Amino acid sequence: MKKIVALLLALVMVFALFACGGETEQGPGPAQNPSTAAPQGGDEPSGGDSANYTNVNANGQPIVSIMLPGFYGGEMSETRDTDGAVQKAIVDYIGVEPAWQFQNSEGYGDVMNMTLLDPDNMPMILSFTGDISTTIIQAAQNGAFWDLAPFIDSGDYPNLASVSQDLRDVFTVNGQWIAIPKMRDMGRYGLSYRGDWADKLGIAEPKTVDDVYNMLKAFTFDDPDGNGANDTYGLEVNGSYLGWMDVIMTWFGCGYQWVEKDGNLVPVHETEEYKAALDWILKLTQEGIIRPDWASVGTDGWGEATQKGQTGAFVDTLDGGGRRQWRYYITNSIPSVTSNPSPDPENPDIAWSVMVPTINDRTAAVQVYNGGFMITKAGAKTEDDVKAALTFLDKMNDKDMRALADFGIEGVSYHMEDGYAVSDVEDANSLPSQGINQAIAYLPYTLDDAVQAKPDAPGEACSAAQEAGRAKAIVNPAMAYQLQSETYVSENSNISTKITYAAVRYASGADTWDDFQAAVAEWESLGGAKIKQEINDLYHANQG
Repeated sequence: MKKIVALLLALVMVFALFACGGETEQGPGPAQNPSTAAPQGGDEPSGGDSANYTNVNANGQPIVSIMLPGFYGGEMSETRDTDGAVQKAIVDYIGVEPAWQFQNSEGYGDVMNMTLLDPDNMPMILSFTGDISTTIIQAAQNGAFWDLAPFIDSGDYPNLASVSQDLRDVFTVNGQWIAIPKMRDMGRYGLSYRGDWADKLGIAEPKTVDDVYNMLKAFTFDDPDGNGANDTYGLEVNGSYLGWMDVIMTWFGCGYQWVEKDGNLVPVHETEEYKAALDWILKLTQEGIIRPDWASVGTDGWGEATQKGQTGAFVDTLDGGGRRQWRYYITNSIPSVTSNPSPDPENPDIAWSVMVPTINDRTAAVQVYNGGFMITKAGAKTEDDVKAALTFLDKMNDKDMRALADFGIEGVSYHMEDGYAVSDVEDANSLPSQGINQAIAYLPYTLDDAVQAKPDAPGEACSAAQEAGRAKAIVNPAMAYQLQSETYVSENSNISTKITYAAVRYASGADTWDDFQAAVAEWESLGGAKIKQEINDLYHANQG
């Protein structure tokens, strides 16, 4: 508790320093092999006396520091890019030298918050993961980050300029666009299940909630694995990560997080469909179709029950619940339980996954961004620093840099065969370029001429399902207004758990509906009612 208090006091002091530090002047700001390409297009930094950079390398090129989450250990360090070839390829192509600062992904948010306390050692580019946090918003309100709009609107950064106005609004604080989103595919959520189990039991691909229920019940009670034991559950769930519950909510038609109703935006827990969805999950609990203690299950090992044949279905991202599961079956030679061949001709006797993007023709849209990049005033001290940072972020989205991130250097770690990249590295996690994809905003999200690996059956099925789900994915209509709501910014992270905790308690059979309504009333009194009012004021003003 003392540490928390000290951290909060320190944050207050730092934000005060940002607020009192005075105004910072602002202003606008054919593919080759990445190992040999020169800077392409625009006014890329080239060094020299004309530019006012804080730090330059021996060639007069700007050095841009960037802090990112690391997921593999040793990203871009001597343990990977031993000869510096990857770093050289980046510098040669972009004309900017990145100074990488990878921090362990576990607890990255805490590290980022502590970084905001140390202006003297602030990186120029500060990456965040997930949603934009209250801490970031408060820092922005006190002038910690550059307004990106004047620079990107100059036309010098075509990839970054592709951010839609709706997403700009999401990252606008006090009228300033403070973050470049890291994009994701909207159609990633859905239902994945053991295709060989369904085939053995004669179950067709589900289209409705009733179809899903009947399939899950059969997976639980009809011995889908044929071992003669009552040892399977229909659906793998947990009580910590509730993305699976958000997807099921949309199947019932209640929207995603917020929904338009009678001309207003309301949180989905106020709809009849929301209760119907919770009642359905409660039914699965009461009938033993999902494990009875699911509310106390954490995210450690999320997905392993489906991999091991303890459950038959999984609601999450289609790549996580389907493609990765399927590839697990292939890698571990998990045999199919049916005599019919797998859809994968290369592995006809191996278990497989079916990926279903929508039920009742609906699914939840994966949040279209997963974190993003901010340019700090303490790190990027001049306008030229900002331009160098934006040049780096912009050109990391080019075809050659994406290929470098995904496959390494052509002729060294991969070669092209029949138009596809074929890896020459046994373990992809040992690629010298591993981790630099964290510096790619994926703007635009896909490239028509991107270098790609030859697709396998799981990958092709997943891509097809995602494409089908993209057009049906339901977006949170309040997303653009949440960060503009003062009460949402200050209170939501503290009070939103009132609803999610109560939903889990009700759907697991621990509480009554009256208990849930009491939690809603508490949420209203602690700021929920004010959040609704502020969001709707913004919504109606935007409607004209």
